[in-house]
Amino acid sequence: MTPHTIAIVTPTLLLRPFRRGDAMRFAAAVRESAASVGRWMPWPRADYTPQMALAWFAECAAQRRAETAHAFGIFSRDGRELLGGAGLNRIDAQHRSANLGYWVRLAREGQGIATQAARALLDFGFDTLQLARIEIVTAQGNAASAAVARKAGATLECIARNRLIVGGQPVTARVYACVAPVPAPRLARPGRAPTPARVVLRALRPDDARTFLAAARSSRAVHDPWLRAPQTPQQFRALLARAAQPDQHTHLVCRRENGAAVGVINLSNIVRGAFASAYLSYYVFAGHERQGLMREALHAAVRHAFGTLRLHRLEANIQPGNAASRALARACGFTLEGFSPRYLKIGGRWRDHERWARLADAPRRAR
Repeated sequence: MTPHTIAIVTPTLLLRPFRRGDAMRFAAAVRESAASVGRWMPWPRADYTPQMALAWFAECAAQRRAETAHAFGIFSRDGRELLGGAGLNRIDAQHRSANLGYWVRLAREGQGIATQAARALLDFGFDTLQLARIEIVTAQGNAASAAVARKAGATLECIARNRLIVGGQPVTARVYACVAPVPAPRLARPGRAPTPARVVLRALRPDDARTFLAAARSSRAVHDPWLRAPQTPQQFRALLARAAQPDQHTHLVCRRENGAAVGVINLSNIVRGAFASAYLSYYVFAGHERQGLMREALHAAVRHAFGTLRLHRLEANIQPGNAASRALARACGFTLEGFSPRYLKIGGRWRDHERWARLADAPRRAR
């Protein structure tokens, strides 16, 4: 997966790497927050400029390529408003650990933005980067940051003296941490090293049209008669429009090493409140089937649904004759709950479907 293609979508946020076009609004957000964020971090300044922002973006890109840090801008889900920043830094490949940091601009503090971003990056760190431990270190007195750590599921492990430098002086800090769930779906068999993630899930974008449509057209034989993936630019635009709705999360599954499109996973009809559920659908593109890639992706999508989105139930509707899809659902922990005749209209025909479902497990991170 190339650095610029990584994007994380939550119920109300978009997390993505910074781009050159973000420099003006990033600098404005920093200047606005120089007093509030600058109380705890050394870099926010009242005279922060777009040129400083560009230098920071370049440093972030270099660290991402070196896999020593992954910095993200926090944006509103439509990408129009820059809300702050968050990232995983000090990544230690040997010990599979990292530090998680976050900040939110002054005008948007106290709205749950940092907590939502932190949860998403914990999922990214454990599921995509295959980290074993992520720390959140907050200066003593920074009650807001400590509250975010707790709400994100981190456990206070110790009080460390002179752990941070704030205002040029060493200060005591609280060290919170999350560890990877055990067992994890991608853990290797006993005696073998963990297998790095081969796929990444990201938001579908307008510039995916050509690649997506070529893959969908070449996959007709694989998909028929189970589904009809978009085949025309108009159908792709309709898919994008649906993906932009707050009750939809459409993920393009990509190979991590080169960004090649592997398939699609969609969470639809997301309902909050007492129901806390969604429908799950998925399909693979020709050339990527029977390699375990969609199984790996589906595990990640399930963790996203039950972790970041805090859902309780997922339901997948599968035609009885679709053996590959049934096997995939079963392998990912779904259970057959029932049968609905003439349930969905596909290819102009009302078709019978089995109802497969999975419920959220016990708390997903060790405390």
